[in-house]
Amino acid sequence: MPVPGSLKRRPVDEKELADLLERQFKIKTIETRAYLNLLEKNDMTLQELARVLDLPLDEAQALAERMISSGLIIRATGPNVRFAPLHPRMTMTNIFKVYEKEVVDALRAHRATVDRVVNLLTPIYEERKIRTD
Repeated sequence: MPVPGSLKRRPVDEKELADLLERQFKIKTIETRAYLNLLEKNDMTLQELARVLDLPLDEAQALAERMISSGLIIRATGPNVRFAPLHPRMTMTNIFKVYEKEVVDALRAHRATVDRVVNLLTPIYEERKIRTD
């Protein structure tokens, strides 16, 4: 594991990263673009974010709110409302926790379906068994 502060900056292929995050974790491309812009340019106002992403202000507001609730960014402190990216490790931890919860919920739903089907079919099986005895 590299020593903190020793990681070298490498170019990031925005499209490749956006595709990966969307495919693996259902993170929308616009969210990845916004996060990368915030990493590069530091804190931004809503107006700056809208301009950089070429979005209407209301769409940028909705995007920022989604990203806050997903744990990708926070509202920065200060006199003007600004948005700041969380550290990439924290961001990915938040993304993974949401993904993990979805997987666990899906497994529970599948398990409940299995239990319902077993309860539905068991009497049929047992009745057949009684008739053949």
